[in-house]
Amino acid sequence: MTTILLLIRHGRTAYNAAKRWQGHLDVPLDDVGQEQAQALAARLADWPGTAVYSSDLLRARMTAVPLAAAWNVTPTFQADWRERHVGVFEGRSAEELQAEYPDVFAKMRQGIIDIPGGERHDDLQKRVAAAYQRLLARHQDEMVAIVSHGGTLNALVSHVLDIPHQYGRLSFHGNTGLTILRVSNGIPRLTMLNDTRHLGDGIPT
Repeated sequence: MTTILLLIRHGRTAYNAAKRWQGHLDVPLDDVGQEQAQALAARLADWPGTAVYSSDLLRARMTAVPLAAAWNVTPTFQADWRERHVGVFEGRSAEELQAEYPDVFAKMRQGIIDIPGGERHDDLQKRVAAAYQRLLARHQDEMVAIVSHGGTLNALVSHVLDIPHQYGRLSFHGNTGLTILRVSNGIPRLTMLNDTRHLGDGIPT
């Protein structure tokens, strides 16, 4: 018995384009992001999906809706799949923050993310691990899409594969990037990571 999870990062936002941290800010997709969401839905339209789960943040919801329509299902929006809250970084550019918080960025280069006022990695991982287990129990032997965020998907995949988490070691940078987990008898296998071929990129980012 195998459950197939399609893990999808949201489409592009104006904040992505400007390299601004978003966290829990409710930023919509920009025009490019909406085109990406449509391209993703077209790619997956003929796949045998039975459910679409999504973060309740607007950029994920806007990415999930075209896919749910293609599969003729109603998307389920849940706060469990939100991005990490990034505290004092929310809404600010990476460039300005590196000058203001050099110690935080030094830790990031070592694989540790610890942002003042932000959600701790252990708390994020517990949140998504619990949501993952609930989803597996509800959708045995099905194909299910989860539309979420780079940090959240990183935490989930690190957890289920039992990889010691180091920020940035797994890449989920591609907007609408597709990652696939096949879970058989409770054992997950990663069969695709951050694939964006539906955007015509050729090479995943």
